Amino acid sequence: MPDVDVLVVGAGPAGAVAAREAKCAAPELDVALLERDPAPGTPVRCAEGVGDAGLREFADPDGASWVARKITRVILVAPDDTEVKVEGRDVGWILDRTRFDAFLADEAGRAGAAVLVESEAAGMSRGTDGTWHVRIRNPRGEQMFRARIVIGADGVEAMVGRWAGLEARVPARDMESCAQYVLQGIDFDPDAIYLQFGRDIAPGGYAWLFPKGVAVANVGLGLVALKADGRNARQYLDDWIARRYPGGARTGHTVGGVIVHTTIQATYTDGALVAGDAAHMINPLSGGGIVNAMKAGRLAGRTAAAALRAGDPSARRLAQYHCAWMDLLGHDHLKYYRLKRALEELDDGFFNALARTVNRIPQDQRTLGRIFRHALVRHPQLIPVAARFFL
Repeated sequence: MPDVDVLVVGAGPAGAVAAREAKCAAPELDVALLERDPAPGTPVRCAEGVGDAGLREFADPDGASWVARKITRVILVAPDDTEVKVEGRDVGWILDRTRFDAFLADEAGRAGAAVLVESEAAGMSRGTDGTWHVRIRNPRGEQMFRARIVIGADGVEAMVGRWAGLEARVPARDMESCAQYVLQGIDFDPDAIYLQFGRDIAPGGYAWLFPKGVAVANVGLGLVALKADGRNARQYLDDWIARRYPGGARTGHTVGGVIVHTTIQATYTDGALVAGDAAHMINPLSGGGIVNAMKAGRLAGRTAAAALRAGDPSARRLAQYHCAWMDLLGHDHLKYYRLKRALEELDDGFFNALARTVNRIPQDQRTLGRIFRHALVRHPQLIPVAARFFL
């Protein structure tokens, strides 16, 4: 039975950063990073958008091979197709996740972590010696790893958390079904992302266009099935594309789920941590999670290394990770979740009227902060929404 100090399950952004940080913080530790697919980043299951400031904490995007497009503008689209162009600077980037995830995994490998692809965690149990025994399937068969700390970064499936006894269930109202195409030959501003809201477009969620290049974009939407009319996410997406981008050539397709809930109550137990989507560390308002995952992975890797150096991988020691995450972003996510729930009570007519009044603000002054203040003045019914957000 191979012995490792830290076993990280899942080589997405959370897992790759966790493995790298654990090894960098304590080079004497044996760190292994498992990826069930043939290569990190495949298949792509997200829209690939990320904010500039958060990304730069981990990598320099300027001229990087894993960048598809720089984004400098956000265009919000009301249910009636009224567009609101939001002024911004260095808003963010559209990644090539197949290359970006591979880059992060390579960084972990260069730091000294063992990166094992086509290796799927198939079960986990607590040994009498206080370590975790993790059953691994790979093309050669099965083997058992013994790990002092396991970091679960295995996405929305979150099997590591379940095996460790953590509560990670998601209320049905907080699970969005998503569908996305890569669409070619369509007309849009290639330097802007588009976000459209509407109960007939994406009930409980929103539709998006994230440019990958000129006339090429990730086009998708997420919705809450409980609010839908019986159609699935792909059917809603087909209708939206027929309305806004008829004639576009579909060259790729993916479906999946996004958790728009708050961080689970406990992200740790004896000898185990969970990070990223596995711990519901997604912005519940936007559904964005790439930078959140990397920040959580950084905390998890450093916490694991410090605990092992101290000879104490107990839940009591690892609780520091949960506290640090909540201070960093977790408490903000609670506010965003309350805002999301409050906004769900507003109808399409409200957003159509808001878009028209916001467009009276000169475009060079149309920042998100100014839009919010303007909305409060022009639409007093938003005041209770804002109160629930801040209280």
